[in-house]
Amino acid sequence: MEKSRKRWRSDFKTAAKHRETDWYDPEYDRILIEQSIAKQYGVLPSQQEELSYSDWYKMVGGLMEDTPLGQVVGVRSEKDKERLKHFSPAQRRIRAEWTHFIGRKKNCPEQKAAQQQQLASLQMALAEMFKPQ
Repeated sequence: MEKSRKRWRSDFKTAAKHRETDWYDPEYDRILIEQSIAKQYGVLPSQQEELSYSDWYKMVGGLMEDTPLGQVVGVRSEKDKERLKHFSPAQRRIRAEWTHFIGRKKNCPEQKAAQQQQLASLQMALAEMFKPQ
C-alpha cells in the first residue's frame, strides 16, 4: 500500500512540471476559451461573464482535446519530431505565433522589472546571511 502511495506522489510531482497552463494564456486565448466552453459545456459566450472565476477555471481545466483550445494546445505542445515534420502550414503558424507571444511576454519590461526586483531581494538576503559578524 505504501509503495503505490509514493508512486502516486511522484507521478503527481512530475505532472505538475508540465501544467496545461503552460500551453495557453487566458487573455491571449480568450476567444478560443469562450468557443471551447460553448462547445463542450453549452454555455454561450454571453452567459460566460456570469460564471464565477472558480467555475470558469474548472471548466477551462476540463476542456477536452476536441475543443478549439484543445486542438491548438495539442499543436503548441507537440514534441514528436516525426509528427512536427508533417505539420500543415496552419499548424506551423500556430506554433510560431505562440513562440513569438511567449518570447514577447518573457521580455516585456514589467517582467524584467519583476525579475530584477527578485534578484535584488535574493542578493540582499544572501549578503545578510554571509556578512561577517
